[in-house]
Amino acid sequence: MDFFDFFRWSLGTIVAIYATLVTLQWAAGWYKWLAQPHRHTTLLRRYLIVSGLRLKVTTFWGDVLVCFLLCVVFAILWHAHGTVADITRAIADGHRKFQPLHRRGS
Repeated sequence: MDFFDFFRWSLGTIVAIYATLVTLQWAAGWYKWLAQPHRHTTLLRRYLIVSGLRLKVTTFWGDVLVCFLLCVVFAILWHAHGTVADITRAIADGHRKFQPLHRRGS
């Protein structure tokens, strides 16, 4: 097992779990705060809903396109990493299978 691959996969797993938990805690905190029956919280909740409905999608299509292209780049890099790992594995298997019986000059 390659130490770098182990480190990369374990770090990726830990970061993904951490980011998910922090995001869920953030969303739950906002939900609890916005669910309060106070007058000011109700006004804020209505304001956020109306602002969300009035939001023009055309203003942030560039950002959506950038996010989509970054996802495409991520998928290409992920595929390339798998291809390089397969090539490395095939070369290592090839060296083990086709060892010469004797070396020249030895």
